[in-house]
Amino acid sequence: MILNTLLQSIRNGKNRWFISLTLAVLVILIGQKTAAADPTATIASSTQVSVPPTTNGVYLYGESDRADVVGKEYMVFETIGNKTIGAFYLPRSEFSCFYGQFKGSRLNVTLIDAFDLKKYQLTLNLNPNGLTASKQPMMGEPTYQPIGKISNSDLLILQTCKLQLQKS
Repeated sequence: MILNTLLQSIRNGKNRWFISLTLAVLVILIGQKTAAADPTATIASSTQVSVPPTTNGVYLYGESDRADVVGKEYMVFETIGNKTIGAFYLPRSEFSCFYGQFKGSRLNVTLIDAFDLKKYQLTLNLNPNGLTASKQPMMGEPTYQPIGKISNSDLLILQTCKLQLQKS
């Protein structure tokens, strides 16, 4: 069903957001099957976990201290200067892109809902445990811990968000 809709959208040149998101999800799902078959399919982060996310680099943080735990939320993002682009995601599920900037020990972001494209404001506070989200009705107050390895799937999600946010 999704593949037929995707092919029809490509033929008609419509729904570019849907096309990009669907392609990213398909690539991620294929990558996860490859990663399951090849346990070395993850790459090391460009930064060490001990480096604060305010330093230029790509970062992975999660509600779990292990990557890819189903039911736990993760955030992958890139910081350049004080600007940040990234995504919140659930493994083998959806993701929503965000952009923002660090101001001191706070990361202020605008989250774009993947389904209705509504924008939500969110603040994450940098602390010794990681990043703690400000209380939000949808999210509670989760703390995201730094994770030392960033997978190819994480990088694909990040690249998709960078491309989408560039267009908007």
